[in-house]
Amino acid sequence: MFEYCSGHYEALSVTILLCLYSGIRFTEVCALRYSDIDFRNGAININKKVQRQADYNNEYAKTKFLTVELKEPEKRIVVLSKFISDYLKDYLIDVDDDCYILSKSFKLPEQRLYQMKLKALCDKYHLNISYTMLRNTCKEKCIRSNIDMNTLLNNLGLSRISIDIKDTEERNIAYKQKDMNKLIPVRDI
Repeated sequence: MFEYCSGHYEALSVTILLCLYSGIRFTEVCALRYSDIDFRNGAININKKVQRQADYNNEYAKTKFLTVELKEPEKRIVVLSKFISDYLKDYLIDVDDDCYILSKSFKLPEQRLYQMKLKALCDKYHLNISYTMLRNTCKEKCIRSNIDMNTLLNNLGLSRISIDIKDTEERNIAYKQKDMNKLIPVRDI
């Protein structure tokens, strides 16, 4: 899976790599805009997700997709490894700030389309993987790589555990980025 994604600069690869190497939820990836990415600090501001809603006014489609604002504690800044940050820079060349990163336009990406694309890719390589499984794999890889639990919980949007760290925000980001760089891409998926 990694070999496929690292060789393709396309929306499907972006969704797979972000779920696999940052722990971002698939619905959050679909709502990401270029302006949410801070390349200087290697981080993404997660503040929205895509949600399905009943559409009673449309005779053809029973549901529609729209972005919804996340509430605390799901709103967060996700620190990226250098690999993912560099990959996104290459992928997002000449994209407007307000464009969604998957569609590279102002149009909300079709969530079902990317679910079908992942299924087709998995069928081609005889795999059975979902975006949730990719996120869970990220959790497991972080634990195996001995990444700081605060960094992991922050990236996953989990805040039920309270950890007191007395550091400046700048040092925190640098420390977290050093930890996330422990996730060296391997050919195990």
